[in-house]
Amino acid sequence: MTKTNELTDEGVFQEVESISTFFEPPWSLEPLSPSGMLTIGTTIVIGVLIVRNTSLKRLFSGKILGSLVSKKTLGLGVFVMLTGGILLGANHLKPASSTMDHSGHGDMSHDEMMAVDGSFNPTPVTVEVVKPQLLEAKVQYTGTIEPYQVVTVYPRVAGQLTNYSVYPGDRITTGQTLAQISASELFTQVAEAQAETDTMRTALEISKIEILEQKNSIKQIEADLGYLNKKLERFAMLVSEGAIAQDDYDVVESEVQAKQAILSEAKVKIARLEAKVINDEAKVQQAKAKAATASVMSSYTQIEAPVTGIVQERMVDPGMVVQPGMGILKIGDYSRIRLQANVAQHDATKIRIGTPIIAKIPGTSLTINGQVSSIFPQSNSQTRTVTVEAVVNNPGGELRSGQFVEMELITQRQPNALTVPSSAVVTFEDNPAVWVVNGEIATRKLVTLGMISGDNIQILRGLQPGDAVITTGHHKLIENAAVTVINQGNKPLISNNIKNSQNNVSINLVSPSEVKIGDAKFIFEVVDSTTKKPLEVKELEIKATMPMKNMAPMTAKVEVKSESQTGKFKAKTFLGMKGEWKISVDIKDKNYQRKKEFGILVK
Repeated sequence: MTKTNELTDEGVFQEVESISTFFEPPWSLEPLSPSGMLTIGTTIVIGVLIVRNTSLKRLFSGKILGSLVSKKTLGLGVFVMLTGGILLGANHLKPASSTMDHSGHGDMSHDEMMAVDGSFNPTPVTVEVVKPQLLEAKVQYTGTIEPYQVVTVYPRVAGQLTNYSVYPGDRITTGQTLAQISASELFTQVAEAQAETDTMRTALEISKIEILEQKNSIKQIEADLGYLNKKLERFAMLVSEGAIAQDDYDVVESEVQAKQAILSEAKVKIARLEAKVINDEAKVQQAKAKAATASVMSSYTQIEAPVTGIVQERMVDPGMVVQPGMGILKIGDYSRIRLQANVAQHDATKIRIGTPIIAKIPGTSLTINGQVSSIFPQSNSQTRTVTVEAVVNNPGGELRSGQFVEMELITQRQPNALTVPSSAVVTFEDNPAVWVVNGEIATRKLVTLGMISGDNIQILRGLQPGDAVITTGHHKLIENAAVTVINQGNKPLISNNIKNSQNNVSINLVSPSEVKIGDAKFIFEVVDSTTKKPLEVKELEIKATMPMKNMAPMTAKVEVKSESQTGKFKAKTFLGMKGEWKISVDIKDKNYQRKKEFGILVK
């Protein structure tokens, strides 16, 4: 038979092994720490329950077994477990006692706080010095290139397209022959019009000659009529004297009347001839116009380029019979180009005519500067975008229609703006803030934000030119934490001004370095380390801390007041524990920077 208390019992050792792997051994923890108490209490409770309900109870005698599994042992384990849990929760929720201040550790965990042994290594950070500079708010969009204008060439006469040799990509100039139209009937019309013109001119000349002949005839009739009038006067005298018969006078009188009738008829005829000449002259002009029209129409058989540019498209093939109004060719004017981008409505409200643009052609080093020349009045109802256009020169004519371009539109410019990288801005109590390095100490400053341009943010209030803003390494900083500035090449970066101001400043403790427990007063003076003369410093920041083993440092609030004497300050505090305290004095002045720590013995 197998003994019930055999130490080699396989089942017993399996139970023991399961216990050892269930949780970490309690001796690996600090027994008096909250986490240690919680672990010990849990161990006791689990151990009692396991011993009660498993074969492990065979390892102990009856008396020992009764003590181990008693209600007192179980209650003690529960008590220790609850006490450890309550203390651990309290430490997480309130990391300070009712009389001492342990604040300043930000978001450090409990284990990180417990790892503190009273000494702090400076946190490595990178900084950027704030200085006024031009800040530009930009929006970026991908646009396309369009030619300045596209001209479609149309034939003005009907005919067959010949000598059609231009091809897309060919560069042409104004007046260059692009193609010819075969239309022989147009030349026939020109000849007919010319012949008709000649006929009209001949008829006009004949009418002019007839008028001249009629004028000569009128002159002859007028001469004959003059003679007959004189003859009639003489016959009238002779008749009155009875020298001749009345019949002779009547004959002459009838002759005069006949001549007068002939003269009147001749004048009417010449008026008719003159009207005919005017009509013939009008017909000649009409024939000339018809001939000119026919000549012009015949010239349309040669198609010429209306603008200088590049052939974009051939719309018909050679040999095709074309009609007026039928496009045959497209020419693009690329002396200038149009940069067009579809801009979102919320950005379009910031863009005006004249807004500067910077265009970059991907794959090339070409950069084009220009201004917005047109904002289309109607937005796209589907994409809710507005087309913005800038007309710019085409350097070397290298840019083509349809190429895409990266356009930056500068919507706002702010000269002498204080900016910080976006990585420097943090949130503190729902307000924007930045960390600033003052000497070797990091302090948090609330700021007011302004324009945002890429990775840069404008600071309207809260910073001054020359402030060193922490850009990286601030995620675990606490107020007034010690830092080391590490910038290029991981080398500490300390400005010459800070070095000089530190070398020339000395902080001295005038009052005794030993005090009694309770209220304490200290006198500090700030002097020039070379001349020993007091320096006019506006503000000191003084902190009192007492390093605690395995605990966060104990701190005490310090009230600082400047004395009537230049460079002297009085500090009041309450030191409620005996031992060595550290008094840290930090000069808060734009002209002087220095930090010094003094050891104070409290008895």
